Amino acid sequence: MDKKNIEPQLDNLSKIEEELVNNNNKMSTLQNLNISMNLAKEVLNEAYEKMKNSVTPKFTENLSNNISNITNGKYDKVMFNESDGLIVALENGDYVPVNRFSIGTIDQLYLSLRLSMINELSDESVPIFLDEAFAFYDDDRLENILEYLNTKFSDRQIIIFTCTNREKNILKNKNIDYNYIEL
Repeated sequence: MDKKNIEPQLDNLSKIEEELVNNNNKMSTLQNLNISMNLAKEVLNEAYEKMKNSVTPKFTENLSNNISNITNGKYDKVMFNESDGLIVALENGDYVPVNRFSIGTIDQLYLSLRLSMINELSDESVPIFLDEAFAFYDDDRLENILEYLNTKFSDRQIIIFTCTNREKNILKNKNIDYNYIEL
C-alpha cells in the first residue's frame, strides 16, 4: 500500500472515530435524560397515590357535603372513579356518571366542585366570582343555591354576574343582604 491510499482512509477513520465519540456522548445524554424522566415519573406517581389517599377523601367529603346542601339532599355522595371521572350516588345506591344528569344538575355539581376547590386550595376567605353560573338553574335550584351561599360562605365576598333579575329578586324576597351594581 502506498501513502496516497492510506491517507484518505486515515482521514475517514478519524471522522468515524469523531462521529463515534459524538454519538456516545449523545447516547450518554439520552440515557441520563431517560433516568431523569423515569425518576420524575416515579415521584409523580407517588405524589398522585399520596394525594389520592389523603387529599381526595377529604375533598370528596367536602364535595358530597356541598352537593347535598345544593340539591336539598337529593344527591349526597359524590366520588371520583378512574374510568368514569365524577360519579354520583342515587337514592337506590347506584352510582351514575355525571354526564347522565340534566344540564341543571351538572351545573350544580360543577358549582359544588368549584366551591369545594375554593375550600381546599385556600385558608383565606377569597372572593367567589360566579359569571352566569345559574343560567340553567330553575327557580327552585336558584333559590336553594343562593340561600346556601349566604349561609355557608357568609365570610366571603360573592360576586355574581348575570343578565337576568332572577338572582336579585330572590335575594330581595329572602331578605338576603346584597349590593346591586348594574353595568
